[in-house]
Amino acid sequence: MASDASPTSVLFARGILARLALWPALRIAVHQNWGGPQSAQKQRWLAGIIIDEFEACLPSASASLTAFDSHQSTPIHSSHTLPEPDTEYIETMLLQIMDDEFEVALEDGSAFDVARDVVRLWNDAKEGKEGYVKDLEMQADRTKGKMPQYEVDAGSASDWEDSDGDNEDESGSDSEDFGKEIAPQLLDHAKEVLDIDEDGFTTVKRKGGR
Repeated sequence: MASDASPTSVLFARGILARLALWPALRIAVHQNWGGPQSAQKQRWLAGIIIDEFEACLPSASASLTAFDSHQSTPIHSSHTLPEPDTEYIETMLLQIMDDEFEVALEDGSAFDVARDVVRLWNDAKEGKEGYVKDLEMQADRTKGKMPQYEVDAGSASDWEDSDGDNEDESGSDSEDFGKEIAPQLLDHAKEVLDIDEDGFTTVKRKGGR
């Protein structure tokens, strides 16, 4: 994102950083260094990739100037205008990056949820609406310093949660509190596999384990 980014881009970037910080699959992958020693940097790189995809659809200053013919008063539509990414496109990109960079294949539907929120954040940013961004930022702040917890035991199951010494979030019930999401089902990872049974409990198994 350029240093002279527009208000739309700045607001959108804030929302993307907060939403990715609340994605359990990515949080676990980063915490476990499944993307190598640069896992944390890859999270910010992913945010940048998403932001760039949408910023490419914004008309540049030069494009705005050349959109008018010097001899005509009517605008000429630029052939360089790109369509805005949709939910399906972003979901596919997220799944591919999680697979390529963290060796994680997701089948829990969380990539779709993130992609849907990304598109919403972009639409809100274009209209200057920051309510949803602030909500996400508050939730992301509550997860800071909390580590995604789950048991590495092929013979047992456990709920996962953010652990900071407290068992419950002080805010009580929040229907959009992503920090309370159940750990995602991560398949075909080189080191560990997370499975969710029908009761919503999570078990982490080593590849090749019993």
